[in-house]
Amino acid sequence: MRCLRYQMKNSSRFEFSVLGVLLLFVVWFVVSKLVSSDLVFPGPEKVLLHSYRLLVEGKLLEPVGLTFLRAFFGMGLALLVGTILGFLMGLSERIYLLLQPLNMAIRSVPIVSWLSTVILAWGIGWRGVVFIVFVSLLPIVTFNVCEGVRVVDKKLVEMAKVYSLPKWKIFRAIYMGSVWPFLLSSLKLSIGSMWKVAIVAEYLIGETGLGVQIMQAKFYVNTTEVFSYTVVAVAFGLILEALFSFLWERGSFEVHS
Repeated sequence: MRCLRYQMKNSSRFEFSVLGVLLLFVVWFVVSKLVSSDLVFPGPEKVLLHSYRLLVEGKLLEPVGLTFLRAFFGMGLALLVGTILGFLMGLSERIYLLLQPLNMAIRSVPIVSWLSTVILAWGIGWRGVVFIVFVSLLPIVTFNVCEGVRVVDKKLVEMAKVYSLPKWKIFRAIYMGSVWPFLLSSLKLSIGSMWKVAIVAEYLIGETGLGVQIMQAKFYVNTTEVFSYTVVAVAFGLILEALFSFLWERGSFEVHS
């Protein structure tokens, strides 16, 4: 019975999600008719048809794949460095006081300031995009991992030491058990941000990718193509978030931001 209620709940959620998408397209269609200018606001039917043409002509998958690679590379670096820094800050109060101002400063620096620095350092290219994604996500990962380490029960650690448990077992069973939900919460926040940050960075300093395609379409005043690439970007972003949310709900973790 419990399983049946769960299935009905999921079914209702799916139906409302489909209705929400239909409502979105209806609003989009009505607004496009009110504006009556494809140059300013093309309708959904023209945008979707243009997106299909881009897919058939092979102009879609390559920029999407390149943007994915840079976004995931930047997020992977942020997870690696942020996890190490988070552990150090969580384990040592001195390191926490030493690095916390730096972490807060990185989080507060506007993206345009990082973009200016990257252009001066490397010019345009993929390295700048990866770096922008990295610095945008690093404070999130560091903060969450640090909090996960700081809430570890110190008495539990002391008891494990009394029983002479190996350090790697203490690390895996106690520290990772506490940090894991915080790390997953930072991953969820990062997935929501990395895609948008990567496209913005490509738009301003990239050579290839979805952001560059949007910039070139805007340069030639091809609004329908701008909308097409934007729709593709939104669709892939939603798919990523939906996939992770599905896995998240199965684990029932709490988000820490």
